[in-house]
Amino acid sequence: MIRSAQVLAAAALVGLTAACNSPQHVDGIAAPAGLTSPSASGQARPAASPSFVPSSGAPSSARPSRPVNTATATADLTIQPDRIGRLKIGMSLTAAKATGLIVVSTGQDDVPPGGCVTAYWKGQTEEEWMIFNGKYGLRAVDSFGNQRTPEGIRTGSTLAAVRRAYPEFTWRTDGDETPAAERTSGDILVDAVKGDGAHYRINIDKGKVTYVHVESDRAGCYE
Repeated sequence: MIRSAQVLAAAALVGLTAACNSPQHVDGIAAPAGLTSPSASGQARPAASPSFVPSSGAPSSARPSRPVNTATATADLTIQPDRIGRLKIGMSLTAAKATGLIVVSTGQDDVPPGGCVTAYWKGQTEEEWMIFNGKYGLRAVDSFGNQRTPEGIRTGSTLAAVRRAYPEFTWRTDGDETPAAERTSGDILVDAVKGDGAHYRINIDKGKVTYVHVESDRAGCYE
């Protein structure tokens, strides 16, 4: 009888110890003994952020394409020593048309295969022109907008800036007998890359650049 009482007492002690060491479950949150769960202490749980559910289908990661304004894109091209963008001195009229950058001037249906054809930059007036030779391709191309050489020369640049950029330039022979160092008007020729078959032709009027052309070293169609 005494032994049975001892066994019962021991069992009760074990049960009490287990109860003290077991985590308390309140509203589904386990809290260690001696600590009060947020719900039990009266503190509100942080609200869960609502999940965003697309109205239809899965969201697409692709950005919508934007139309490209050809005139704007070409207006900022660099005037390279033998080209402006994809229009390269010597390329055929057919190849130039394929770029989508030019419009052939009207009224030239009767030009013979070896003749000269004028065109202009797409989206611009015919003043932003170019000319093709039937045998030797693109003979000359005019620049426009913000187009400038790698050295920064463009319409509106000063003669002083041209002298700094191209100290070895020459004045095109045009009958003006003014000493080269004193001239402030005329055409300047710059062979920026020797042997590439092309050069810059920069017109100066009263000390300011009025246009920058890229033209072929070959004669024909253009003076």
